[in-house]
Amino acid sequence: MPKVADTVTLTLDRSVALVIFDFLSRNADEDEGELLADALESKAELSAMLSLFAELDDVLTEPMADDYRALVEAARGAVIKKFGSA
Repeated sequence: MPKVADTVTLTLDRSVALVIFDFLSRNADEDEGELLADALESKAELSAMLSLFAELDDVLTEPMADDYRALVEAARGAVIKKFGSA
C-alpha cells in the first residue's frame, strides 16, 4: 500500500468557500461550537471544523471587506444557482 500524505489539497469554488467560512464563523467558533454540539459525535469534529475555518480565513479576503454581508449573500446565491437547494 502506498504511503498516504499527511496533508490534503482542496480546490473549492470561491463562493462555496465563502459560504462555508461564514457558516463556520457563526457556528463552530461561537461558544466553542456549542451551537453544533448536538450534531457532533466527537470533539475531534469541532477541532477539524475549526482547522478548516482557520485555513479559509488565511486565504479569503472577503471577511475583511466592508460589504462582507453582501458578498456572502451573493456567494449563497451563486451556490444555490450552481448546485440547487436541498
